[in-house]
Amino acid sequence: MNAFKEWWQQASSRDQLALVALAIAVAIYLLFMGVLRPVSDLAKEQEQRNVAQQQSFERVKNLAAQWKAHNASGGDDNRAQNAERMVETSIAQYGIHVSGFDASGRNTVRVRVDRVAYEDFVRWVYDLEVSRGLRIKDVSVAATQDSGVVSVSLTVEK
Repeated sequence: MNAFKEWWQQASSRDQLALVALAIAVAIYLLFMGVLRPVSDLAKEQEQRNVAQQQSFERVKNLAAQWKAHNASGGDDNRAQNAERMVETSIAQYGIHVSGFDASGRNTVRVRVDRVAYEDFVRWVYDLEVSRGLRIKDVSVAATQDSGVVSVSLTVEK
C-alpha cells in the first residue's frame, strides 16, 4: 500500500485525474451491471407477467360472459332432454344393439350390450360423456370369445 501512495504522490496531476476518472467510470459500470441492470430485468419480467395475467383475466371474463349467456338462453338441447332420450339417441347414432335398457327416472339409465366392438364402445362412451354431457357412473366390460368384441353393462347419469 505504501508503494501505491508513493507512486500516487510522484504521478503528475494529469495522471491522477485520469485515474480518478477511470475509477469513477469503473464504479458506475459495476453499479450498473451489478445492481441496476438486474433490477431493470426483474421489472421487465414482472411487466410481462402482468400483461400475460391481464390477458388471461380477459379470457376468463369472456368465457364467463359466454357461460352466463349460454345458461340464460337455456343451454343446449342436452339440458332439455332427459338421460334416457340422450342415451337412446346415442345408441341409434352408433348402431349399437342393446340387450337390456332400464331407465330409472329422468336422470339414470342402465344399459346392457352383449356384443359390441371395443372401439365402437369407446367412441360411444366418449360421445355420452363429452358430447352429451352425461356421466358414466358404473361400467363393467367383459371380453367375449371373439377378438376385439366385448360385453358391456353400464349406468349412465345426467
